[in-house]
Amino acid sequence: MILFVNPRATRPKNRRFPLSVMALGAALPEGVSWDIVDGNRPSVDPLAELSGRIEAARGGPDPVRVVAFTVMPGPQLVSAVPLARALKARHPDVPIVWGGNFPSLYPAPVLNAPYVDWMVRGQGEHTFLELLEVLDGARDPKTVAGLAFRDGDGSHWIGPERPWVGPDELPDPPYHRIPVDDYLHPTYLGRRSGVYQASIGCPFSCKFCGVISVFGSRQKQQSPERTARHLAYLAREHGMDSVHFYDNNFFLREDHALELAERIAPLGLRWWCEARIDLMLRFSDATWRALKRSGLTMVFFGAESGSDAVLKKMDKRLTTAQTLELVARAREHGIIPELSFVFGDPDDPETEIDATLRFIRKLKGVNPDMELITYFYTPTPQRRGTYGDVDPLAGTPDTLEEWTEPEWVTWMTHEDPHVPWLPRRLKARVDDFELVLRSRFPSRHDYRTRPWGRAAGRLLARRRWRDGAFDDPRVLREIRERAQAEPRDRQAYGHLRAPAEGR
Repeated sequence: MILFVNPRATRPKNRRFPLSVMALGAALPEGVSWDIVDGNRPSVDPLAELSGRIEAARGGPDPVRVVAFTVMPGPQLVSAVPLARALKARHPDVPIVWGGNFPSLYPAPVLNAPYVDWMVRGQGEHTFLELLEVLDGARDPKTVAGLAFRDGDGSHWIGPERPWVGPDELPDPPYHRIPVDDYLHPTYLGRRSGVYQASIGCPFSCKFCGVISVFGSRQKQQSPERTARHLAYLAREHGMDSVHFYDNNFFLREDHALELAERIAPLGLRWWCEARIDLMLRFSDATWRALKRSGLTMVFFGAESGSDAVLKKMDKRLTTAQTLELVARAREHGIIPELSFVFGDPDDPETEIDATLRFIRKLKGVNPDMELITYFYTPTPQRRGTYGDVDPLAGTPDTLEEWTEPEWVTWMTHEDPHVPWLPRRLKARVDDFELVLRSRFPSRHDYRTRPWGRAAGRLLARRRWRDGAFDDPRVLREIRERAQAEPRDRQAYGHLRAPAEGR
């Protein structure tokens, strides 16, 4: 028996399909038993569940051979560390494996943890299969690409990178192994929203992106037929009415996008995805209309900066003129553009922030429906240099315990990184601007603010937005705090979340 663990990353009402561990389970040979313990489900005590399963199977014909964790940076790491530590203390003989984005980016602190026995870097399906051979004594671990571990002398052995494969080369998602209906919940898109991933990687080379760090500048898409077949099953058998695609770059070729739109249009799904501004600008109006007909409702675009010079430093291969053209075109076709911006240029943060805030105001003038997502630049390990030429590992923790401290959680989530080039006054300037913008143009994702607070904020922010007066909006802040229907959850992962109770 193999137990896969999806540590808590969000509140139970925001839980989504545990796609990563589902994929690992599906790749196991026939006859190998496995199950998933998902800490995001309500009333689940992962430690008690795992420990109970281990003890129940001990001495039987199918004992637990290994417990495998998937771990993302941020809230999930905070849950995974104490869980893995406690599990190893109770069951020191059971191997614990970590995989996922955090170990792939920061292998050293994971290998420093005595309660983690093995680590899988990058795509895990094939590496994990070969690790099972190692655990059976049939293979030398140093021959397994993508595997890392502590050697006999305590040093770190990090195997070579494993070439990865695209979705079409992997088994179908094993929906029959999870309670699908338990994961379909309301979002802005619909009443029974699900998640799906139809490609792996991204072909670009932005110098701040963790995806490039793990996969390199490559992308593999699965066939539109396969995507449509899986979504049709979820819609037909489970009533899924909307889907949030987890692809890091959903559109790569126009013919692929058009075929997919035509195949999923009959399903009646509303959907969200991430895309490149420059790639989608190349699509014809006919393709935009087909995507709209297929249910495309909102697209997340990485605009990143209001400065062409900064975009060049990021290796974004994008211009501000293209972003302006994109939001105008999205308005024409009735698709909501959701734009992300990365604040905090290491060389000249004040000039970059001022330029970007002016640019966002300009974008809102072109398309008032534009949604804003803000991040503060956190250096991430890269393959070919970082944005700002900073050392992404300088000062970062050597232990997992330190990584779970609040200051490093806000570092990982890009919410409040304490980097030397970003004074608190500049961060406050961005925060104040965002408060005025969100008050004047309430986000469709904001289910936490009561209707009266949204109405009052809209009214009181009108003059500030018109006059460009963003400093110290204390009245707006007080209204927002008083109008919260529920407290902020710092473990809420992602922004397509369930509405507040009663909404």
